[in-house]
Amino acid sequence: MRFSPVELDNPAPTRTAHKGILSMVTIGLQGGTRFASNWLISIFAGKVVFGLVATASALAFYLNTFWPSSAQSAASKFIARARGKGDDAQIYAVARHLGVRVLQVTAVLAGIAPAVWALYYGRPVWEGLCISAMLITVGTSQFARGIHFGAGQVARGTRIDVVTSVIGVGATAVLLAAGVHNMLLTLPLTLAMGVYTLLCWPWTAHGRPERALRSEIDKFVTFGALGSMASAGMLQVSQLAAGSISTAAAGEYAPALNTVTPLSIIAGAMTLVLFPSMAEAQGAGDAERLRRTTDLATRGFIAALVPIFGAMAIAARPIMDLLWVGRYPESGRLLPAFCLALLLQNVASPAIGSITSGPQRNMWYSMLLSWAGFGTALGCWAILMPRLGILGIAVGYLAGAAVTSLSLMALAWRFNGQRWAGLMAWLAFAVAIIAGLSWWRQSQPADHLLDIGVAFAFAAGSVVPWLRTLRTFVTARRPTSDPPDA
Repeated sequence: MRFSPVELDNPAPTRTAHKGILSMVTIGLQGGTRFASNWLISIFAGKVVFGLVATASALAFYLNTFWPSSAQSAASKFIARARGKGDDAQIYAVARHLGVRVLQVTAVLAGIAPAVWALYYGRPVWEGLCISAMLITVGTSQFARGIHFGAGQVARGTRIDVVTSVIGVGATAVLLAAGVHNMLLTLPLTLAMGVYTLLCWPWTAHGRPERALRSEIDKFVTFGALGSMASAGMLQVSQLAAGSISTAAAGEYAPALNTVTPLSIIAGAMTLVLFPSMAEAQGAGDAERLRRTTDLATRGFIAALVPIFGAMAIAARPIMDLLWVGRYPESGRLLPAFCLALLLQNVASPAIGSITSGPQRNMWYSMLLSWAGFGTALGCWAILMPRLGILGIAVGYLAGAAVTSLSLMALAWRFNGQRWAGLMAWLAFAVAIIAGLSWWRQSQPADHLLDIGVAFAFAAGSVVPWLRTLRTFVTARRPTSDPPDA
């Protein structure tokens, strides 16, 4: 079969709802691949090796937030905007400009990774080179994924995700079967992401944007990176903090983090889906369309995710015992904090998208509030880590995520004129109930059947009032007055 590069100026006809479904499939493939590989390592290589690999991966993904990860949203936004203008030359020029920038910055960061690994953790330099390889493929594959969202080629990217998922999990199994129990276990995922990069890179991109547009793109990515270092990066820093206690502590912390990480990708992926529509609405000055899109997405997220994350938090112990075959009991105490943090972050993602798709000055709000949350987490870690260990890290992460997510939702509420008084009251009530039920179950002797029963009752009770919203969200179509969806 002959290889054909992604078509930047010929979007596939896909409705917004179908894009959302394809995005969820992509989430499952990305997160599922990483989860499956890590699960194999945790079971067959042991806690210490798992902690080592998890900490190394966290370093690669954190350094990726230092610019490359934000190029994904930039590709989605600026290519979609150029499509809205019907300017094919600008589409190709934007793709090339961002691709060159990603390669430049990633090369510098890849040189830094081995030094950080050797100096801070006292590990061999060759392990740091494995982290560099992962960093390069993380940054380039995420950018290529953003290209597909912006160019309206979501289905093509999803098909390639299927191929790379098989590569990642299969290669991990082969190495473990060969008796490899060291940093080389990071290479399968590196290989999978590298294949995705090669197949999805915008090879046909050419030209150069005008100076004003180049400046706008670079500022967007830079501001996004400053915010991402504190928001998305906070999850990775929490794993690095656990690794600073000990490799074994990192191994206990990693299962809880890896259990929720596939779900943490929802926010980023759905933002990519919504971003082109929001950017088009912003460009057209259609405030009502922006408000509707933000409102429906937020209500849909609350309707779908409160039952899911709430049930996971309440039934944390049986879930962790089942997934990790009873080898990581401490992780069951950490999962509720992660579930609440990820619930708030995912629910806030449409609001964040509506803010950052607007004028450049809006990036300041996102950046500053992300750092406010990160500062909250750091302060909590300084206080709680000496007393609670890795549980203190998880609680600190929850506190930081809550500050950032709720403040950004409040900002979108004001900017867009959203009618969210009842919605925010419901969210606060749901979070309080989840926290209370989770604390109750964690404070009692283990009873997996009761945990599951309480979780199921909560999920059922919390989804019933939102069934109509869920149906609307799943079957959503753009009004005929909107520009055609591509």
